[in-house]
Amino acid sequence: MAVHSHHRASLAHHRPSVPPGQEHAFRQGIHDQVLGLIMFAASLALWVFPMATHDGSKDAQVNEAMIGMVLLFVVGMRLYRGSTWRSDVLVGVVGLWLIASPFVLGLQKTAVDNGNRILDITVGIILVTTSAISLLVVRADRRAAASEAAPLAAATPGGGG
Repeated sequence: MAVHSHHRASLAHHRPSVPPGQEHAFRQGIHDQVLGLIMFAASLALWVFPMATHDGSKDAQVNEAMIGMVLLFVVGMRLYRGSTWRSDVLVGVVGLWLIASPFVLGLQKTAVDNGNRILDITVGIILVTTSAISLLVVRADRRAAASEAAPLAAATPGGGG
C-alpha cells in the first residue's frame, strides 16, 4: 500500500520531533522519568490505599504493604539514579505477582475484598505494561546506539576491529 505525498506530509507533521543528536536523551527520559513516574504512582496507590481504607483481609494488606514498599524503593531509585533492564524485569515480575496474588491468597472467596482484588490486578497490569514498554525503549536505545556506532567503526583506520 503506497503512501501518497500529502499523507507523508501529514504523518511527518504529527510526529514529535527530537533534535538531532538528542535521541538517546529523549529515550532515556521516557524510560527513566515518564515510565518511572507512572510506576511510582501505581506503587504509591498500592501502598496507601489499603492503609487508608483498612479494607480486605490481613493477608492481602500485608502483601500490598510489603510489595508497595519494595516497589517504592525500586522505582524511587529508578527516578533518582536512572535504571537498567534489571529494575524493569523486577517491576514486571512484581506486577505479575500482583495479578496472581488475589487468587493465590484466596481473596476471591470473600465479598469485602473486591476493592483489594481490583486494586491488585489494576496495579499489576499497569506495572507489567510499563515495564514491558520500558524494556522496549531500552532495546530501541541499544539498537540505535549500535547503528550509530557501526558507521564510526567502519570509518576508523583498520576497520574498527
